[in-house]
Amino acid sequence: MIMLLCHRLPRAAAPLAIAVLALAAALALPVARAATGDYAEGSVALNGAEQALRRGDCGVAARLYQQEVQRLGQVELAERAAAMTLACGQYPAARVIAGRWLQLAPGGSEPLLALTYAELGEYQLADARRHFKALLGVVEDQTPALIEQLAQRAGSEPTLAMLRATEDARLRGGDAQLALATLALDGWDARLALRYVQAARAAGASNTAAAAIAARAYAVLGEAGSAATEARLAATVPAGRLEPAQTLLLLGKDDAAIAELQRLRNDPQVGGGAARLLAQLAINSGDYAVAEQRCHALITEPDAAPLAVYYLGLIAERRGDDDTALRDYALLTGSGFEAQGRQRSAAILYRQGDRDAAVRVLTAARDAAPDQRIRGELAAAELLADAGAEDEAVSRIDSALRRSPGNPEIAYQRAVYLERAGRVDAAIAALETLHRDRPLDPGITNALGYTLADHKRELPRAEGLIRTALASEPDNPALLDSLGWVLYRRGQYAAAVSELARAYRLLHDGDVGAHWGEALWAAGQKAEARSAWQRALAADPDNKTLAATVHRYAPTLTAPKPPPALEPAPRTSI
Repeated sequence: MIMLLCHRLPRAAAPLAIAVLALAAALALPVARAATGDYAEGSVALNGAEQALRRGDCGVAARLYQQEVQRLGQVELAERAAAMTLACGQYPAARVIAGRWLQLAPGGSEPLLALTYAELGEYQLADARRHFKALLGVVEDQTPALIEQLAQRAGSEPTLAMLRATEDARLRGGDAQLALATLALDGWDARLALRYVQAARAAGASNTAAAAIAARAYAVLGEAGSAATEARLAATVPAGRLEPAQTLLLLGKDDAAIAELQRLRNDPQVGGGAARLLAQLAINSGDYAVAEQRCHALITEPDAAPLAVYYLGLIAERRGDDDTALRDYALLTGSGFEAQGRQRSAAILYRQGDRDAAVRVLTAARDAAPDQRIRGELAAAELLADAGAEDEAVSRIDSALRRSPGNPEIAYQRAVYLERAGRVDAAIAALETLHRDRPLDPGITNALGYTLADHKRELPRAEGLIRTALASEPDNPALLDSLGWVLYRRGQYAAAVSELARAYRLLHDGDVGAHWGEALWAAGQKAEARSAWQRALAADPDNKTLAATVHRYAPTLTAPKPPPALEPAPRTSI
C-alpha cells in the first residue's frame, strides 16, 4: 500500500539537536559491551544489568540499572541506563533514571530529552510538555529540528498530543509553525495542520513550503479545489514538483496522478521520484506487467534500487517463483527494505515447511540492541499468527512480555493475538487494562472500541470510544475504518459507507477494503461492493480478512496474478 501522506519535504542539514544525536549514539551501543567503564568497577549489580540485557531480560536490567544509577550517581552510567531502558520500553524506570540524570547534569539537553521521550512513551502528556518546554530553553534556535526528532523517536501522534496544548513563544516562529504543521499532518489532524500553515505564513515562513503541506491537508479533507491551488503553488519550485501528483493520489484521482507522473518522468529534479511512484502505483493496482518493467528500469538507480528489488521479489513470490523471491529479498540486507524482505522471506520458508528457519530469519542477533530484539520477537509472533499458529504467537508474546514487563507495544500485540486466537474475553480484558493505564492513548482507545464492535458487544460504548480516539486524530484512516465498522454493526449502512470510503481513499488496506465492501453490500450497492473488493484484492492480496469476506459474498472474485516472468540477467547485488 502507498502512504504518501507521510512524505516529508527534504530538510537542509543543520547543526541541530546534539542531544538527539548523543542519545541515539548511546542507544546504538551494542548490548554485548562489557560493563568495564569507570562507572562499573566493583558493581555486581551493574554487571548483572548488562548480563540481563545480553539474554534479553529488559525488566531485570531496568531494575538493576535504576538501582545503580541512584546509588552511584554517575552521569555516564545514567546516560547508558536511560538509553537502554528507553529501548526496552521500560518507561517508568527510564523516567526515574532520566530524572536522576537531570539532577546530576542540571539543565542538560540530553537528560531533558530522555525524560521527555520516557513521558511520551507512558503518554504522560502534562509531564512531557513541562520538560519539553524546559528543553526549548536549552536548544534555543533548534525548535523545528527538535520537533521533527521527537516525532521520529516517540511517534507523531503522542508528540502532537503533547504540543497541541503547548503555549510557548519559541513555537511561534515561521519555521516552528511549519514543523508543527507537518507534525499535525503526520498525526492525522489536517484542520490543525492548516491552522499551523496559516500561522507560519503570517510569521514569514516560505510560502511554497507552506503550500506543500496545505495541499496535502486539503486533499486529506477531500477539498479538491483548495488542494489543487496549493499544489500548483508548491510546484513552482523544484522541490515541490511532485506535489500535484501526490495531492491527486490523496484525493483518489489515480488516473490523473499517473498522467502527471508520466509527464514528470524526464524531469531532472524529480524524475526519479516520479518513476518510483509509478512503480508503486502499478503494484498497488495489480498491474504486474507494467510494475515489473518499471522496477527493472529502476534497478540501476541507487536511491530506487532497494524498492525495485523488493517489488520484483514480491512479484516473483505472487507468481509462485519462491526461489527468485528469496534471492531478491536476500539482496535487501543493509537497505531500508531489509525488515520487509526478512518478513517476506520468513513467510515463504514457513509456507515451505521450514518453521525453524523462518523464525531464525526474523530473530535479532544476541548482541543486537534491545529494541531490535523486541522487534524481532514481534515479527516472529506476527509470522506465526499469520500462518494460523495463533496460540504459539500468544505464547511467544507472553514470553517477551515477561522479559519486558509493562512494554506497551508488546502488551498491545498480546491483546491482538489473543483476539485472533479466539480468546475474545481475554483480549478485551487486556485492552481494558491498557486503556485504564493509558486513557489518553487514542490507539488503545480505538483498539478497545473496535474489538467490542467487531464482536457485537456494547456497541454504544464501542462507538463512544472510537469517537473519543477520533477527536485526537480525526483523519486517521484506521480510526475512520473503526467508526465505519461500528456504524455498520449498528445498522447505519449509509453512514458506514461514507466513513469507510474515506478511510480506503487514505489507506489502501485489505481490512478497510473488506469493511467498505461489506457495508456497500448491506446498503444494497452490490456492484459497488464488488468493485471495492476487487480494488482491495489488487492492493492487498495477502489479507486474510479480505479473502474471507470476498469468499463469503463474492467467491468468483480473485486477486490479479503476475504474467510469466521476464528474462533479465540474475541480480547478485544492488
